Amino acid sequence: MDEHLLLLESAVTAIDEAASAVKREVERDRLAETTLARLSTVEAELNRSRISLEKIIRDEMG
Repeated sequence: MDEHLLLLESAVTAIDEAASAVKREVERDRLAETTLARLSTVEAELNRSRISLEKIIRDEMG
């Protein structure tokens, strides 16, 4: 596999880990409501980024 694709896949893994950490914080529900709302937005943005990267990887492979 091309080195660039490996880097993209590593980025997807990093995004998954970050999104999971954010989700855990949101689920703990120990933060202020405004902070939880911002974290939820961050989680959604991370998930959108992951989906975009996965599409780029599929396009490059096929």
